[in-house]
Amino acid sequence: MSDTPALDITARRLAEGTYSAYAQQASGSIHPQHEQTLLTRLAEAARPAVADSPGATVNALNAALDAFEQAEPGIRGPRLAAADVATGEVRLATG
Repeated sequence: MSDTPALDITARRLAEGTYSAYAQQASGSIHPQHEQTLLTRLAEAARPAVADSPGATVNALNAALDAFEQAEPGIRGPRLAAADVATGEVRLATG
């Protein structure tokens, strides 16, 4: 049995799903050190938004991606259109 609160697990699942979808379509190479930083920032962004609404969660995750790209100008990728808090699945915006 885990001592990790459900909210932390949900935020981490969303962060991992977001990172995976983003990294598959991002231009530029994401260094392994930056991968961990981005995953942490995504989880931190998702945690308070998860209890709010799916839209707030998507906005928070996209804001974390925006901040990451500002710090790493050689990397660009898609943004989220939707996030399912219950399953951790994310859908990228098209177009």
